[in-house]
Amino acid sequence: MDLIIRDACLADLPAISAIYAAEVRDHVNTYEYDVPSQEEMQGRMQATVAAGYPYLVAVAAGEVLGYAYASSYRA
Repeated sequence: MDLIIRDACLADLPAISAIYAAEVRDHVNTYEYDVPSQEEMQGRMQATVAAGYPYLVAVAAGEVLGYAYASSYRA
């Protein structure tokens, strides 16, 4: 299985949203209590990219397996 890392696109949002929703619901890795809507996730993605930061997905066999993005440090 080949893993491809590429820029995320809007078509990836359902998979990205599902991955993040599982983290919010089942783990303590986020600072959120409520699962954000897909529209909220789209806004976050667009803001990240508009600020010049990368928003990436890991894809294998046409399936998004993970995602990552960068942002400025918040002190």
